[in-house]
Amino acid sequence: MTSIHFFVSPAVLFFAPARDMSPQAVLLRFLPVAVGIIIALLLVLYRRKKARERTQIMKAAAAQLGWTFSAKAPWNYIPGLDRFTLFNQGHNKEIRNMMYGQASGIKTAAFDYMYITGSGRSAARHYQTVVYLEPANLALPHFSLRPEGLMSKVLSAFGYQDIDFGQRPEFSRQYILRGQDEPAIRQTFNDSVLSFYESYPGTCTDAGGNQLFLFRGGYEFQPQEIQSYVGLALKIANLVRPY
Repeated sequence: MTSIHFFVSPAVLFFAPARDMSPQAVLLRFLPVAVGIIIALLLVLYRRKKARERTQIMKAAAAQLGWTFSAKAPWNYIPGLDRFTLFNQGHNKEIRNMMYGQASGIKTAAFDYMYITGSGRSAARHYQTVVYLEPANLALPHFSLRPEGLMSKVLSAFGYQDIDFGQRPEFSRQYILRGQDEPAIRQTFNDSVLSFYESYPGTCTDAGGNQLFLFRGGYEFQPQEIQSYVGLALKIANLVRPY
């Protein structure tokens, strides 16, 4: 005699009618789902609370600097963002806690920037605080500078651009530097610029024309750090000026 076996998936059992089940069994069935929903809701509420708190302390920091503050800024507040590597990746991009004014006579801003890569369960949110300078008399080739990691080393081995400087092996070890106009970038990265970045490992920079963005990947500045990072950006702007 042939036996016939039927396989019923857990999903079918989960959504099967519960009329023949005891109240306790029904509760046990739906409890994990309810707990998951509650945890997700609590996480959302916690993130919103922390975001509101950060907005308040960033607003206070802007007041101390004598700068104007905006909790959210339109994407086109700073012109041409899509020309720069940081702002040309991911989706759901947001500029928050924008503070702007002048530093050493230069148009300056600091803001939190968030974007998402991937989707669904593989989605990842990226946060960093960015310092922006717009010196009127600066004219830089477009470049992107990032700390060099294992993946970038592998990509470089397969031809991914990385502008190295033989006379400064420490800089070349720490960073990956990219841009279309390599001769102009090499001229911009004089010995003083290379020495500066060696002294401040992990500093990321996107620049081009009279626009310069300084940040640390995945790091939101504390309010008390903003002035020091503005100072670093100003130092870079002075170092890369053509002589």
